[in-house]
Amino acid sequence: MSVAVGSLRFNAVELIALNDTKRIDLTNSVVFIDYFEDILSPCVTMNMQIATGNSIFNTLPIRGGEKVVFDISTATGNFTLDGDYGMYVYKVSGYASDGQKEMFTLHLVSREGLTNETSRCQKKYEKLPINEHVTSILDEVLTTKKYESSNIERTSNSYSFIGNQKKPFHILTWLGPKGIPSTGSSGTSGELAKGVAGFLFYETKDGFNFKSIDKLVSATTSGAEDSSVITYTYNNVIQENSIQNNFTILDYALEKNIDLMKSLRVGMYANKTYFYDLYTNKLDIYAYYLKNEIRSKLGTQDDLVIPSGFEESFSRILVRTSDKGTLDPNDIAGSSGRDNADMAKSFSRYNLLFTQSLNMVVPCNVNLRAGGVVKAQFPKVESSQQTSLDEEQSGKYLIKELRHHFEGNNMVTSLKLVRDSYGLY
Repeated sequence: MSVAVGSLRFNAVELIALNDTKRIDLTNSVVFIDYFEDILSPCVTMNMQIATGNSIFNTLPIRGGEKVVFDISTATGNFTLDGDYGMYVYKVSGYASDGQKEMFTLHLVSREGLTNETSRCQKKYEKLPINEHVTSILDEVLTTKKYESSNIERTSNSYSFIGNQKKPFHILTWLGPKGIPSTGSSGTSGELAKGVAGFLFYETKDGFNFKSIDKLVSATTSGAEDSSVITYTYNNVIQENSIQNNFTILDYALEKNIDLMKSLRVGMYANKTYFYDLYTNKLDIYAYYLKNEIRSKLGTQDDLVIPSGFEESFSRILVRTSDKGTLDPNDIAGSSGRDNADMAKSFSRYNLLFTQSLNMVVPCNVNLRAGGVVKAQFPKVESSQQTSLDEEQSGKYLIKELRHHFEGNNMVTSLKLVRDSYGLY
């Protein structure tokens, strides 16, 4: 079987008491670890099942807030969370003891997940590029440096708002739909809304990210081969001691392919925005057609597959009012900076991204990250013995969620993949 499924060594696993008063070595007590990332989640989480012959739960004791650091060796590299990247206990479940052994599950979250519950965005944020607000909240409110400047993508639009005592994760995800990618066009032309909108704020093992959907899906050129994109292939034949086994799809299931009814309800293909300017008492109407604005896709089909008759039929009506005069006392006609039709643009782009949803299990690969791109190859269903590639279902997918399962001879990575279009070549 695959080397990556069976190669595992817990080098060090430590549970650190509050204020670093005591350290417990759990290296030989770990049954399994599940580690989770999700592009729709602002922080990473982890579950760790412990079985030990020593009393730990009430001796340490474990009451929440304890830090866990660890280093694991796998066939694809070391998986280490230490220092600022250590995880913290927020819940304990499944406790059982028979007098000789105790078992329980530690539920862990990154430090910022706990800090978020005790922090608030209190000030007024002046009109600056949205990416600058993101770094400001990370630095000043969450007090973290767990991000690379290259992972906080610049927006082309500026925005002013009031924190309103909201939690930082709430504000950071709330800013996402308002962001316009710097690489794309935005604005309006006559009665047409132009461009795309939509960012995602999430955490991976490497730290925090604020990236546009267009940036994520265009990380690689769809029409060209890229050595940085890992290719996984579904194959019923497992070759003994072959390195190719590490890139075999162990199991997969198509969760969602198309939901026309939902797409129409959210106004994915075409929608209309009524924008009322309270200062000028003027009503503007913007029409948004998705097929005219999408440039970056994971699939290689030139055009989006839109059922005939729906591509220009407005299936959702949006209503917005301007916020002129509410944030700048020196400029009564000044607005916060939001795009007048950003809701229409972001609703369409978010929902298009999740057109296809696929669950896939592969041998453990700790180099994969949520928000990354993988290439999956699936066989075409045929009655003959000869198997060819399914050129519609195969192709590049975005990793929406991942789970690394670390356990003895059962080391796997479970992926939830999404894609906005079809096509392999």
